[in-house]
Amino acid sequence: MNFLQLQDIIAKSEPMARIPSSNVSLSHPPESFRPSVISIEDAFFGDSGKGAVTAKFNHILNQHKNLFTMRFNGGANAGHETYIHGKLIVTHQVPTGVVCEGATALMTRAMVLHPEDLLLELDQLRSQFNGTLPGRLVIDDRIILTLDTHRALESALNDLSTGGHGSTGRGIATGYASYYLRVPVMLRDLLSEDWEDNLRSHYRLFDALIAGFPDRTLSATAVATMAGGIGSTRAVGDEDLFIKRLADIRSRIQPFASPRAFDLLQDAWNDPAIPITLEGAQGAGLDPFHGVYPDITASRPMSHNINDATYNIIRPQDIYFRTAVFKATYMSSVGTRRLPAPEDAGTEAWIQQAFDEKGRSTGRLRDIYPISIPIAGYLRRAAGYRFAIATHLDASRPDTDIDVITHYSDTATGAEQPYLPYQDHLDTLSAHTHTFKGWDGDAIKTIKAFEQLPETARLYIDFLSRAIAPLVMVTTGPDLEDYIRWNI
Repeated sequence: MNFLQLQDIIAKSEPMARIPSSNVSLSHPPESFRPSVISIEDAFFGDSGKGAVTAKFNHILNQHKNLFTMRFNGGANAGHETYIHGKLIVTHQVPTGVVCEGATALMTRAMVLHPEDLLLELDQLRSQFNGTLPGRLVIDDRIILTLDTHRALESALNDLSTGGHGSTGRGIATGYASYYLRVPVMLRDLLSEDWEDNLRSHYRLFDALIAGFPDRTLSATAVATMAGGIGSTRAVGDEDLFIKRLADIRSRIQPFASPRAFDLLQDAWNDPAIPITLEGAQGAGLDPFHGVYPDITASRPMSHNINDATYNIIRPQDIYFRTAVFKATYMSSVGTRRLPAPEDAGTEAWIQQAFDEKGRSTGRLRDIYPISIPIAGYLRRAAGYRFAIATHLDASRPDTDIDVITHYSDTATGAEQPYLPYQDHLDTLSAHTHTFKGWDGDAIKTIKAFEQLPETARLYIDFLSRAIAPLVMVTTGPDLEDYIRWNI
């Protein structure tokens, strides 16, 4: 989509959102698609509210207490938040659906798992639900573990290079890398009879790797931990302490592990009465091949690769409602990437404060940018999603205009240029914007019908539906009921 096409969209925008045909819905997709299944990913750089959106659809679909829900990528670097009737629920590794009564929540093989942090997360969730989990958690025993050893190696690498300076320190990249290096530790290895010999060999391997870094030892390296809250660290410790911690974990994590993930997925998919939600982490703009290199994640955060997590039982082309989430009035980014955009320090500071824009794993403030149509178009082509969901519709003020980036040009020559996910390319670009009028974000929080929105909001939503992807939902707040949806 070039600048002239965008200008035509802007000129023709009307106060009505483009939505699926009225005879199509989540429970009644086109005939060739399975009913009641939705995938939820991020259209930009993560942190767009996927957790809250997933929770909304879990709530919508779980009427008969038989929901099947799964996370298909990432690990403890995610921070998914939602409010359930005013109660803040935060998940990092656990699928959001575990808080739904009667649901089955699967952690798939395409994730990476830090077992100790998972147990701390489960303890926190249980404390909010009278000591129990409303849903049933199942972990594919072929899931890759990312341990304190992986976090230590990531820390050592970051000290000697710039590539990982935007990371959360949760050992995500080094955990995935261990799989490609053919030296992974999987959950089934931790639970096997010869686990101690295997994990001691693993410790010694990483001890030897880290010994090659100046003034480094594995045992003394400080790594991130959930035990003390955001920003907390602890030393990895010597081999015996490493093994003791894992020994304490084994019995507690055993009840959740399953060698039957393939069968569970197959049974759920084959029963159209079981609704399914597929929850992604991070965002398309962090994909290893489509993110702003090197500020990328190590997992595949797009539904385009969802079959990796499901043993090809659920393929992306089999999901009609493949949706991507983005914030309605701005993009956020935490990391080292720098995007070409006009500066508006006042609006950025207001959004950061009013909408608590900081990383949930690190506490770092997120950078705030206007929505970029060229970035959205590039990443949609990579991800292949069909529909979009806009969150944070309440992030608007009637006296503050909303800028949207329509195209980029070469700063030196003025020639129009495409978006490409490389920092050296982005540094040569200037951003061009179109301005929309804002609305009162506080006043729309209780609105439940599209027609009741202010005309400025309806015009803006219609533009996004045409320029990015057809919108099927907007959210007006973080709680379960804070949304407006159409035929889904």
